Amino acid sequence: MPRIPILRLGQNSEQWEPPFLIGYSPTLTLDGSACGILGFGGIGKATARLMRPFGARIFAVNTSGRTDEPVDFVGTLGDLDTILGQLDVVIVALPLTRATRGLIGRARLELMKPTAILVNVARGAIIDEGALYEHLRANPQFCAGIDAWWQEPFGQGSFATNYPFFELPNLIGSPHNSSIVPKTMLSGAQAAAENMRRHLRGEPIAGAISRADYIAARGGGR
Repeated sequence: MPRIPILRLGQNSEQWEPPFLIGYSPTLTLDGSACGILGFGGIGKATARLMRPFGARIFAVNTSGRTDEPVDFVGTLGDLDTILGQLDVVIVALPLTRATRGLIGRARLELMKPTAILVNVARGAIIDEGALYEHLRANPQFCAGIDAWWQEPFGQGSFATNYPFFELPNLIGSPHNSSIVPKTMLSGAQAAAENMRRHLRGEPIAGAISRADYIAARGGGR
């Protein structure tokens, strides 16, 4: 991903030089890379299972600091500042809560490697919009993949950004559609029906959240 936007620009202008001849750094390999997954629920665990066969080392962050999944590190948000500088890839798959709103701002972006990749498939407001834009502009080898935006049609009636992200060559964006795959609605309905069955039988439901922690996703998508 890190060089895709830049190479695509070159392709559009009919440039087809090998990267080492035109000053590009090599494309990141996942083999041996450190992949931090912030939010290690269903999405985070599924992501880890996709990354491990490529040789990535998995750094998991969740609320308990424990997991049954095979990982190289597991901790909580309290460990975030300690591990950020070690990570080649950071994937945000957290819910938007009081603890995660604005979680990644200027200070934490500066802790990350200048060649790191930041991917957000969660909620826009978890990352500070202005801080991310300025960091991308100041660090051309740092790349971001953004699926969740700060103002989206579903929550705010329209899509808009406060900064010209799409002018940056080190960003790939998508319209919060990373979950739109065949049978996604069917899978969601089946999970909801299963939770209703569990509730009616007095069994614990899956994916329960704390009302005290969870807040509406203002400025962060659906």
